Amino acid sequence: MSTLRRFVSSVAAKPYYITSPIFYVNAKPHLGHLYSMHLCDTRSRWEKLKNKESYFVTGTDEHGLKIQAVAEKRGISPKSLVDEVSLNFKDLAGKFDIQYDRFIRTTDGDHVESVKHFWKAMNERGLIYKGTHSGWYAVSDETFYPESQIEKISDPNGTSRMVSKETKNEVIFHEESNYFFRLSEFRDRLIKYLKENPQFITPRNKYDSILAELEGEKLEDLSISRPSSRLSWGIEVPGDDTQRIYVWFDALINYITAAGYPKSLDTPASPWPAVHVIGKDIARFHCIYWPIFLMAADLPLPKQIIVHSHWLCDGFKMSKSLGNVVDPIDTLEYYGQDACRFFLSEYSNIESDSNYSERAFHFTRENLIGKYANLVTRCGGPSFDIEECVAMVKEGSFDKMESLWEDCPYENPAALKDAAEKLRTCLDNLYPAMDSHMDNFDHMKATQAWWESIEAGNQLFQLGQPWIFTKELKNDNLQAEKREAYKAVQSFLVYMAAETCRIGSILISPIMPHLAHQILDRLGVTMQKRTAEYAKVGQDTTYGHGANEKGKKLPIQRVKMRESM
Repeated sequence: MSTLRRFVSSVAAKPYYITSPIFYVNAKPHLGHLYSMHLCDTRSRWEKLKNKESYFVTGTDEHGLKIQAVAEKRGISPKSLVDEVSLNFKDLAGKFDIQYDRFIRTTDGDHVESVKHFWKAMNERGLIYKGTHSGWYAVSDETFYPESQIEKISDPNGTSRMVSKETKNEVIFHEESNYFFRLSEFRDRLIKYLKENPQFITPRNKYDSILAELEGEKLEDLSISRPSSRLSWGIEVPGDDTQRIYVWFDALINYITAAGYPKSLDTPASPWPAVHVIGKDIARFHCIYWPIFLMAADLPLPKQIIVHSHWLCDGFKMSKSLGNVVDPIDTLEYYGQDACRFFLSEYSNIESDSNYSERAFHFTRENLIGKYANLVTRCGGPSFDIEECVAMVKEGSFDKMESLWEDCPYENPAALKDAAEKLRTCLDNLYPAMDSHMDNFDHMKATQAWWESIEAGNQLFQLGQPWIFTKELKNDNLQAEKREAYKAVQSFLVYMAAETCRIGSILISPIMPHLAHQILDRLGVTMQKRTAEYAKVGQDTTYGHGANEKGKKLPIQRVKMRESM
């Protein structure tokens, strides 16, 4: 059954459709590719956590001159090359538990037909014409740049060259016969749309940049084909075998191919419109060209375009020459999937470049062990009984906790009362806080809110020291009132630690699914009760069976910090 077909029965709302960029297969995957996938995967999982449908598409961009050149150099066909390299991206997704609904390839048969249909539709509307194109062309970017988008730079040896301002890749002046798309006709319409919909591009600094670019210069018609004599590896222009369709025109259409195009995008069977997650280096293509293509076709525009920044390494741009390129697969194999995914969220900053640091990465992993996983081990120790504590909630044993603190051997009962109230507030507010941050793709603030709850849970457990009551409760001569108070306080402390782990694990599962579900398994939480609905104190009164059995190890083990990448 088609992945899309499951949406046909949807009556009111369409699924949350989210896309990563489709990745160019001329080189192996890097941290930036993983980050884009991770942002999409976590958001897709978050929607499902709320019992909503989600449709997540990622994939590979497989046509173009660079791929043709690499294939020629290796002495293999371009198709053999892309078949091989696209598997690297599938492997990356698999290793990091990226749960996409479709992995689209621009060599897929339905996509090729979709591109041809779109071309014909534009041609029939008189929006495509043939002409001679001359301008500054970057082979690396496979695009022409206007004069305003290039600059002259000097190498350390004194050699001058022209480069793209955005990508810094070299451009050469080139002239050839191409087909053009009448991009210029839609400039004013796009400006109007952006001004009326300021949330269309986010964050705000990226929106401002795109709008300023549109208002500050004339928008030239776009060359959308290349001569077959120069580019053979591409989709043939319908009706003209001397030209191949420009790789970006081809690639952008993948988003509607995956939504069922050329069939109608307005039916419940199609998840369109999408939320696009892209890197800042491809903002022009997605924020200017793509909306205009859709306007020209009378198709709905995307719901939103999230433009994230790049990752640096210790403050420097990653490059092979500096030897500071972070290999996501190597990092996963050393530190594990959980720490990698959590770090990408904890240090995520879509507005400005994020920074990878081995020391910070290791520190994050140590915190996950010491503050999160260890709290499960402490409250799940053989001296306690989480299942019994959960049962006591139903019996109302914790209804009079305020008076019971005074009956226990604490120097400062008020501090315990305050810590308990703080934790309860943190846990009950955690889902709405994280939901707001996740909605804005602000993973840094989402994880900060999560850590606040985890730390509050640790603070109460450490202040309350539930283990001090174990010996007293074995004393047959203990007064009945004290026994009742000691038992209630000890059980309450264990229960609140378990609730911290349960609620925290449910809400962190979209970011760190493997470890979160291991901990929920340890607590005996059923699969049906691992949704946002249950992420509140007291919402699940059925867990805890087997949580305190002997011999259960920490689900994540310590490792030394890597000395080199």
